[in-house]
Amino acid sequence: MLLTESTSIKNRLHEALKEKLPGEGTHRLMLPVGRALYPEPGETMIIQSGVLMLIFPYSGKIHTCLIRRPSTMRNHGGQIAFPGGRYEPADTDLIQTALRESFEEIGTDKDQIEIIGALSPLYIQVSNFKIYPFIGWCDKLPDFKTDKSEVDELFKIPVETIFHPTTFQTKSVITARGTFEAPGFYIEPLFIWGATAMVLSEFKEVYRSAMER
Repeated sequence: MLLTESTSIKNRLHEALKEKLPGEGTHRLMLPVGRALYPEPGETMIIQSGVLMLIFPYSGKIHTCLIRRPSTMRNHGGQIAFPGGRYEPADTDLIQTALRESFEEIGTDKDQIEIIGALSPLYIQVSNFKIYPFIGWCDKLPDFKTDKSEVDELFKIPVETIFHPTTFQTKSVITARGTFEAPGFYIEPLFIWGATAMVLSEFKEVYRSAMER
């Protein structure tokens, strides 16, 4: 992919992220049965979290990356996720949270990442997290270095795969809270559901809008 082509995609995506976001409608498409999209009134113990959806050209296509959490983790163990984690008092804002966590988990250099926008925040009922997803652009494939205590595996995913007609599926998932049916994205060999699928669902519509410009 030529630099001019990838720069054009970055600029169009940046402009699309300034527009009104599809938010709730796209999140609900991926909401598992029985899960709430908003916290109970008066809930005060919500944990603020920043995550990074990194976009980069690789092998002639636009990619993002996902990680598999270790099964030993207390929250969301074994699940597919974007790099990210909870806000720390030393962070100046949630963008710094996302960049810091990405560096800690997959070794990305914040100086090579341009934050081009953000998607809609979303609430995760089972862990009481409120997630703020940021879109970061890197002009080339990052030099990934995973922290094995936080990342079992890293996956480079072509963005075009989320548009394939067979990607949207509903499957049985097994969690510590039991087995249930969940909508998600099946990108072999991954089934992406929950919060990560909600982020991807909104990004899909924003990216579609960007490419139509």
